[in-house]
Amino acid sequence: MQKKASRVVTEESQSVRSFIASLPKTEIHLHIEGLVSVDSIWSLIQKHKLDIGIRSRRELKKRFQVTSLTEFIDLFINIIQACLRSEEDLTYLIDDTRTYLTRNNIRYAEIFFAPTKLIKNGLDFDRIISILDTGADQLRGEGLDVRYIVDVSRGFGLENAMRNLELTLAHPTENIIGLGLGGAEQSGPAREYEPVFQKARAAGLKVVAHAGEDVGPESIWDTVDILGAQRIGHGISAIQDRKLMDHLKERGIPLEICPTSNLFTRKYATSLREHPIRAFFDHGMYVTVNTDDPTLFGVELNEEYTGLLEAGIFTLPELLQILKNGVFATFLSDQRKTEIWAEIESTIRASDFADAAPQT
Repeated sequence: MQKKASRVVTEESQSVRSFIASLPKTEIHLHIEGLVSVDSIWSLIQKHKLDIGIRSRRELKKRFQVTSLTEFIDLFINIIQACLRSEEDLTYLIDDTRTYLTRNNIRYAEIFFAPTKLIKNGLDFDRIISILDTGADQLRGEGLDVRYIVDVSRGFGLENAMRNLELTLAHPTENIIGLGLGGAEQSGPAREYEPVFQKARAAGLKVVAHAGEDVGPESIWDTVDILGAQRIGHGISAIQDRKLMDHLKERGIPLEICPTSNLFTRKYATSLREHPIRAFFDHGMYVTVNTDDPTLFGVELNEEYTGLLEAGIFTLPELLQILKNGVFATFLSDQRKTEIWAEIESTIRASDFADAAPQT
């Protein structure tokens, strides 16, 4: 009897997983470099005959299985970005983006890309934009809508951030919709980047920032009040400041929460049970779920959703409400948001889980 019961539970779990996988989705905190596959990087190593200490595909695959923040940064900068030596190499990123979005049934994604290291590698900014632009148009023709957010890193300083913004404004395209502040928070307080964000907002760009990922609530306050960020990347240290939680709730500022990424850094939580996402949801804050760097963290969007469900953090109706939040937290037009949600809602109501549909 026990074996039969276990089999039933497994079948039910698989049914829910299949249901979540079937749902159209959006994702709003995703780095294009974190989508690149082991196969792509190995091909680039061979293509450019790079001597970066990687002797085999097997060794490279092992390097992708990071176990610390130090290993993550090393992989991101010294392997992935170091392998992007020509503008044409960006097509590998587009191909891997296509594969990821298709596998997770993601209809629309707002994706960060960081130009600084590419420029230092000798790539031309205009050509970078042209190739990413063409890639986005190709994906859209396949039903995979993508927009880019230029990611300026605290690690390269204010002057570099302003230079990247100016390059972006000199090469306008509808596929680049915003500016984001990334990099280790401890290397540069958000308030230092006010001139960059002021100029970006004046130019009509959307503005977002990583904050509260590995620094306390003061980073989030500065991001909201000084930079004028419209969304917060991560934001998990807000759990330490009830006034900030109230402020974010009242202003309806979405949190781009990446559960697996947050557990990896081990700064504010080491398990889903400890993660503040549930407390934020119960407080009425604008919670969304994302992956950050799927290949590097070994998790995809379907798995982020099912993981929260199977760990008992959320019920299915609550999880579907969070999925809906993800749609309406995008920078799409209200009409397009409504269209995407209507498609998702239709899929829910045609399934065996129709009773779990959020109230309209």
